[in-house]
Amino acid sequence: MRRRPTWDGGFIRGVLANSGLFRGTPAQAIATIAGQCWSLEVGRLQPIVLKGSRLPGIYAVAYGKVKLALRQPNGAQRVIALVQAGETFGEAEAFLGRPAGFEASAVTVCKLVVIPSEATFGLIDRDARAARQVLASVARRNVELLAELESSSLRHGGQRLATYLAGLAEPVNGAARGVCKVRLPATKTLIASRLDMKKETLSRLLRAFATQGLIEVKGGDITLLDPAGLAEVA
Repeated sequence: MRRRPTWDGGFIRGVLANSGLFRGTPAQAIATIAGQCWSLEVGRLQPIVLKGSRLPGIYAVAYGKVKLALRQPNGAQRVIALVQAGETFGEAEAFLGRPAGFEASAVTVCKLVVIPSEATFGLIDRDARAARQVLASVARRNVELLAELESSSLRHGGQRLATYLAGLAEPVNGAARGVCKVRLPATKTLIASRLDMKKETLSRLLRAFATQGLIEVKGGDITLLDPAGLAEVA
């Protein structure tokens, strides 16, 4: 169930301050922006943005996971991003005032903060340092998009999966040096779509990596036993 927008100043200020878009922005500037924002709670699997719709602003994820996807004429979808707490989406559409070229929906129960474009533009006009931070965040997104295009166009499935797992990896305390843990952020169906492959292909590649001694799989938890070997695959 999608709830009505609400306003909670302290909550919104915390979300903005911890987002990559505004990290490092002075507290007073955050408070000014927060006064123009609102929060929104969205139930699991509920739509947030429909393709072709106008965004009310940039969305910042407070908690939960959001799926951004492209929908093909036959109804099939390609997941282009899984957005989590501390991350934002919709910057380009909000800044340019263009209809969304993607659809967004909640993978889990989510709480979002909507940041009107005017609030961000006002901050950019007033604060050069904040303007550089916003610019850097948008530039990073562009670099990530180019890397994604390269991966889907020039790399085979095993390379894409190895790169993806390495990007999620976190060291394990007390384990052998180099051993890392990965918790898949969504179902295998969504992960497969994110990597532009079928679910069966993803499962087959995970089994192959396990057979080669590169990883150990237990449900949605994956241990990277040989990160160096995985890097060679990538």
